[in-house]
Amino acid sequence: MNDIQLDARAPVRPDRLATLKAGWFWCCMFCLLCWGPYVLVSKLGAIEVPALSMQFLFTIGGVPVAIGVLATRRFRLEKSRQGITYGIIVGLLSGIGGMALFAAYGTGANTAVVTVMTGLYPMVTVLLAVWLLHERLTKRQCVGLAFAAAAFVLFSF
Repeated sequence: MNDIQLDARAPVRPDRLATLKAGWFWCCMFCLLCWGPYVLVSKLGAIEVPALSMQFLFTIGGVPVAIGVLATRRFRLEKSRQGITYGIIVGLLSGIGGMALFAAYGTGANTAVVTVMTGLYPMVTVLLAVWLLHERLTKRQCVGLAFAAAAFVLFSF
């Protein structure tokens, strides 16, 4: 408990200040601000149209973003075959996963349960990273995974 500061007037630790200044932190915050409404609009759309239509419309919605990205790169494409392959695989997995998500929302299931369950995808990522990339988990990270699993169980009841 020593590393948790309960007094708001207490000085912020330097590593926490570094996090607030890090570019990745603000990208993550922007992602959160986009994905919160994304889930809400996904649920509303999935009630109105089938999952396959939602996936098609989702893809159409990404076209302006893709064009904007290309424009900032002066319409130069990547040259790394491996990177391109990974990017295409990401797109395929995202598309298939998106259809499953829209189908789940379209069933009328509780949005909180569906969102929490699909929000556990980092657990799969962590397990794959341990297995394929031979990354190691600390005890604290294992406890975090256990809490994430418990959150799903609690939301499901």
